[in-house]
Amino acid sequence: MRIPQLNFNIPYRYRKLVLPVGLVLVALLLLWLAASVFKAGSEKVNADELLNKSLHNTLNSKSYRFDIECRLGENKDLISKVQGERVGNEQVHIKGSLINSPVEFVQYYDNTYMKDPFTEQWLTLQGNQLAQAESFIIELNPLANFNFKDVPVLNYAGREELDGQEMQVLELQPNVHIPFLENQFNTFNYKLWIDPKDQRIKRAVIDAGHTGNPRALMNLDLRLYDYDHEIVIQPPLDDKRD
Repeated sequence: MRIPQLNFNIPYRYRKLVLPVGLVLVALLLLWLAASVFKAGSEKVNADELLNKSLHNTLNSKSYRFDIECRLGENKDLISKVQGERVGNEQVHIKGSLINSPVEFVQYYDNTYMKDPFTEQWLTLQGNQLAQAESFIIELNPLANFNFKDVPVLNYAGREELDGQEMQVLELQPNVHIPFLENQFNTFNYKLWIDPKDQRIKRAVIDAGHTGNPRALMNLDLRLYDYDHEIVIQPPLDDKRD
């Protein structure tokens, strides 16, 4: 069988266009390759420095707002979903759900206020023992999740977009210093999204497990924003300080 031959002869009147177009395409390809190489070279980030700087800036923020979702078990059952705001160490306000029940809580200096989900009335407790309770540490003091003993595994994972902004990403396996979590889990995998402008953590996803109990699983999704904004937290009753 004779295979027909295809005719690739380009008409003479088009030959003058082929060479310039080809040169333009080659030039664009070279520019793209050069830009890719330059970007890759410019992203040589020291992961240790980035982590230390972002932790320092985040933990030393005077105020911030946060959203938290916490899930447990193999089925990732939703345990808590709250929005909150915090000013220093003595003013906290959270609102959301905890174990399928509505919760609202205000810590204002030495007084603690909790809203009764049935009567909608506020209960007043003297002192801040509840705010400092380990069982509430994830919801009331989310920055405590960044209290590390050391970080034996740390990698820079490049850049990702978060809420329309490009973030630097770190992946790490720290040894945490959080007694409440240490009693239940012994492996922690963190993924952090860090704003390259102010080098603060804007999102953290934490997956915790236990090598001796495959059912002991926790997934925590924490978003942080409005750092150092003017946030006003007031007690729900007439118990305001000058």
